[in-house]
Amino acid sequence: MEQKLLNALVAHYNSVLQRAEANLLVHFKAPAGVGEHPDAVSNMVGLVDNVAHARVALQVLNDMVQPPEGAEGAEGTEAPAEPAE
Repeated sequence: MEQKLLNALVAHYNSVLQRAEANLLVHFKAPAGVGEHPDAVSNMVGLVDNVAHARVALQVLNDMVQPPEGAEGAEGTEAPAEPAE
């Protein structure tokens, strides 16, 4: 069940990422094709934000399921040190 949920989340964010990147390419390669958008820059800003959000979300998911490098003795697994007085 957990794997299916993870797969669904990854698929969602990959879809968001692919769609935003494809739409950005249309803006860059064929600006005449987006002529009905009077504020192309604003639209592109939103697409870049979508790309950034999807990439961060995918990284968060990856970090949650991948053990950190050098998993033995990884940071965050030990109790915090006592503060010095």
